Amino acid sequence: MKILFFTTLFIFISPLVSGQEFGYSNKFFNTPGFDKMKLKYEKCVLKKGTLFAKVSTPSEAIKFAPVACKRELLEIKQFFLKSAFKKTVINALIDSIKEGVEIDLVNTVYKERLKYLKN
Repeated sequence: MKILFFTTLFIFISPLVSGQEFGYSNKFFNTPGFDKMKLKYEKCVLKKGTLFAKVSTPSEAIKFAPVACKRELLEIKQFFLKSAFKKTVINALIDSIKEGVEIDLVNTVYKERLKYLKN
């Protein structure tokens, strides 16, 4: 009888708890402040990558452009530290943001390099 009660309780409570977690994270990521900081970091990395691609190799541009925009990434990390997320989750989120921007950076650097080689 107790097992049936706890199983039933778990079935009804579980969706409520997970819905609250997703609601908090969605609300957190859809804030204008977060979007603005992420866009600022993305623009900085792509701009630096384009500039580095003109004077160095593509691999160096891809390696050093994110380093040149470390301040913007630290602003995003500081934004996350003010939340209720654990540090391991914050580090994973930062890594995810970095990887997404680096994918765009590779495309941008090679497009810029192709323009340079055509001229």
